[in-house]
Amino acid sequence: MNKPLNPVTVTLSAEDAADLQARVERGEFASLDEGVAAELAELNYRRAAEIVGGADKLEALLDRLEVEDDPSSDVDAFEFLGGLRAEYARMTKDSETAANDVDAVRKSIEASIAEGDYEDAEIVRNRLRQRYGETDD
Repeated sequence: MNKPLNPVTVTLSAEDAADLQARVERGEFASLDEGVAAELAELNYRRAAEIVGGADKLEALLDRLEVEDDPSSDVDAFEFLGGLRAEYARMTKDSETAANDVDAVRKSIEASIAEGDYEDAEIVRNRLRQRYGETDD
């Protein structure tokens, strides 16, 4: 059983305390803590049953939720996170490669301009419009 994060002091009537202690002594619970926790769980169950309209409806809901949990669709967290790390590394590498490609294109354009080895964009655009019969936008 998980230990509570914040211990809580509970005062029981003498009758309830004696009843709980007797149940521990009969082996129904391993300790008073376990007995109190079990009683709280039972109280929560009864409240949930009341909210959904009865124990039968609560059991049907719990059964449906259990059926919807398909363990075959569970994912190993370490494998999943490892895959994410690998994908992030690939994306980072791709990003660096793209940045290098952009830098290479920029340098190529700068070299073409410096050497005068280029055509004016407007001239190229007009030639393409004439070839394909397109008009100004």
